[in-house]
Amino acid sequence: MEEKKTRKKRGERKDGRIQVTYTDGYRKDGKPNRISFYGHSRAEAERKRDEYKAHGPQRVTGDDLTVSEWVEQFKGLYRSKVNPAYLNIDDVPYNRLCKAIGAMVLSSVREADLQDALNQVAGMSESTIDKYNQAIKRVFLRAEKNKLIKSNPATDLIVPDGTKGTHRALDRWETDCILQNWQQHRAGIWAMLMLLAGLRRGEAMALRWENVDMDTRQLTVCEVAVVLKNGTKIEERAKSEAGIRVIPICRPLWDALNQTPKEKRTGLICVSAQGKQNTESSFSRGWDGFNLAMQRILNGEPVNQQGKRVSLEKKIEDAEKRGEVYIVFKTRAHDLRHTFATALFDAGVPAKAAQYYLGHADIRITLDLYTHLSREKERKTRSQLVGFLDGWLKLPAAD
Repeated sequence: MEEKKTRKKRGERKDGRIQVTYTDGYRKDGKPNRISFYGHSRAEAERKRDEYKAHGPQRVTGDDLTVSEWVEQFKGLYRSKVNPAYLNIDDVPYNRLCKAIGAMVLSSVREADLQDALNQVAGMSESTIDKYNQAIKRVFLRAEKNKLIKSNPATDLIVPDGTKGTHRALDRWETDCILQNWQQHRAGIWAMLMLLAGLRRGEAMALRWENVDMDTRQLTVCEVAVVLKNGTKIEERAKSEAGIRVIPICRPLWDALNQTPKEKRTGLICVSAQGKQNTESSFSRGWDGFNLAMQRILNGEPVNQQGKRVSLEKKIEDAEKRGEVYIVFKTRAHDLRHTFATALFDAGVPAKAAQYYLGHADIRITLDLYTHLSREKERKTRSQLVGFLDGWLKLPAAD
């Protein structure tokens, strides 16, 4: 006879604890701000909820408070300024922490536990590791300040090595190709905005003509396109408060924007092939098409081709047979923003000013980028010196 399944209690979790929730007002997006409380019995969970209601969030304590429970309270208290559109992204490092040690009692966590959790992301991108490390530090710093723990075990964690991001600055021939031929494809104006104003992809997708002042030659970044599962939503704000900024329009970008007749300067600037708001897929298709157009121009091919297409591998092979080189043009949208950042560095723009123009919320991001570019420039300078000396030594001796 088949064994009868035990019926779960209302609010019972997989770990056997009971969960109850409390709606504490509403968030900025109008959605209810729900806070969860946990206990080994319903009475215990409800006691924690009632204590919160009576005394406020700082008073929700308990010797058996787990890391997951504190993280939930922490986010409600200290991460309320995060825009709802980015809540899922912002939650990632906190979810990772809960998965690693969430079941542990908060007061029992030692430095070794946190170091082990942090070491688990070794080898990931430096950005991912840094965000995780900062999340851990915030959670336990606030726990200490709220006297939930006697000392902070996250103070001296050793950050594991990670990998650098794959974004790059374009070579001069690539930027020249864009500047000279952007008008050959509808996504060319996207490229000009990211290359010469440093806009993020989402910022370019959300930029409206109303936020471009052709007379004073400056544009205001105050909206961002957020990619959702069922489409793209434009938020009337930037990625962060620092993302709201005014950027001067240089002459090449002004000339490019000026090619749009005044009567058509309304609504979004970067639109799909159908003239509508871009989705993630329509932007990707447009960007791929732009790369292909630049590649065809560089190889002396017609931008628009009819009939069956020849694969890139076949074109490279055929060129090699002729003793030629087939030029491949392949960029990512963020590479153009990285190129803009490199231009700021080369122009000697101070890091604080660059932080503003790039819309970085944290100066450390700008400083890290500048440090990387400085090392890159040093390597190039060293290589140029070696090349010069190699050539100089080959010169015939003077009479």
